[in-house]
Amino acid sequence: MKGRQKITRFDGISKWLSNSVSESEDKRYTHRLLKEDKSQRDIILNELILIVQKAHEDARYRLRKLAGNSLAPFGDLSESDPSDGYPERLHIQTLKGYFGEIFAGIIAENFAPFGQDNWEVPAFLFRFHPVAFQHLEFLKQTGETAKPQPGRTGDDCLAFRRNSEGVIIASLICEAKCTANHDI
Repeated sequence: MKGRQKITRFDGISKWLSNSVSESEDKRYTHRLLKEDKSQRDIILNELILIVQKAHEDARYRLRKLAGNSLAPFGDLSESDPSDGYPERLHIQTLKGYFGEIFAGIIAENFAPFGQDNWEVPAFLFRFHPVAFQHLEFLKQTGETAKPQPGRTGDDCLAFRRNSEGVIIASLICEAKCTANHDI
């Protein structure tokens, strides 16, 4: 992990999003409000797509690794990829939740929470969403359309800061929310 490239480092983010921060009196809680400059959306869209794809590649790798060796007694007759359809075949509510997790990572790595920079998001927690993975397998087997599934419990994102020796010196728990009245 030492010296890894940040998945969610985002060069054009300060032009795309305006940023205001408020803190609790004890400075233990911070609320960050981001507002989009829609005129900048086309400029950052390709970079954002790349970040989302990189974030999901970890979960795809994990799905492939879980498949491991076949338990079929006569050999594995299929060459199917266990990550086929991930995440695009999942229900839009699941995809929105995943995007919130990724966006929490973008904020942690790009907006210096608590005045501290160099936060790292080593992995996204949606890689541990067995309900979604089981539903994806069901969709493959039945050809049905995705239905809403229970969300993954827990925080949206965990970020860490490390010292020069790679030892974790701080942790950050992130939660992303989107207002119901936002425009697409």
